[in-house]
Amino acid sequence: MAIISHKLKIILIDHMLIYFLLAVYIIFLLLCVIFSVSILIGLIMTGGVPFVSTPRYDLEKICEAAELKPGEKIFDLGCGKANLLTVAAKKFGAAGTGYELSLWPYFWGKLRVKLLRADVKLKMQDFLKADLSQADVIFCYLFPEVMDKLENKFQKELRPGARVVSYTFKLPNIQPAKTVLGREKKNWFDRCLRTKGIIYVYQF
Repeated sequence: MAIISHKLKIILIDHMLIYFLLAVYIIFLLLCVIFSVSILIGLIMTGGVPFVSTPRYDLEKICEAAELKPGEKIFDLGCGKANLLTVAAKKFGAAGTGYELSLWPYFWGKLRVKLLRADVKLKMQDFLKADLSQADVIFCYLFPEVMDKLENKFQKELRPGARVVSYTFKLPNIQPAKTVLGREKKNWFDRCLRTKGIIYVYQF
C-alpha cells in the first residue's frame, strides 16, 4: 500500500507540474496576443506610425538643450512610456503632459508615472487635435510626414517664447535656433541599431 501511495503522489505531482507549465504557456500566449493586438491598434490609430522609444542616454541632454526650467510645462507628442516626461519632472522640476495612442506604451507609462510619483499627466488623445497653447516646451520624436503636419499647428498655437525640441527629424521649413549632438555612441549596439542622436531646438 505504501508503494502504491508513493506512486500516486509522484503521478499527482507530475500532473500538477504539467498543468502548471500548460497554464504558464497559455498565459504567455495570451500576453503575446494582447501585445500584438495593442501594437496593431496603435498603428491603425496613429496612421501607421510605429512606437519607437527615445534613447534613454539622451533624455537628460534633450531637457538641457531645451533649457527646461522648474515649473515649466513640457508636452511630449507621442510620449510612449513617458520616459522623457518622468526625467523632465523628477530631475528638472517640470510639469509634464504626454499624448499617446498606442495602448501598451500608454498603460506602461501610466504605471511608471504612478510608481515614480512624477508630476506628469498622460492622455490617450491625438496630439494633432490637442491644444498646445499652454506648453513652454514641446518634445517630439516623429517621422518627417508628421513633423510636416505639426509645423503649421506650432505656428498657430504656440505662445511667444515656447520651444520645440525634435529628436532626429527636423521641421521642414523652419530653421532650428540650435542643433545639439546627442551622446556619443560608444558600444556596438548603439552604433549599429540606435538612431543618429541629433537634437533640434526651435524658438517660437
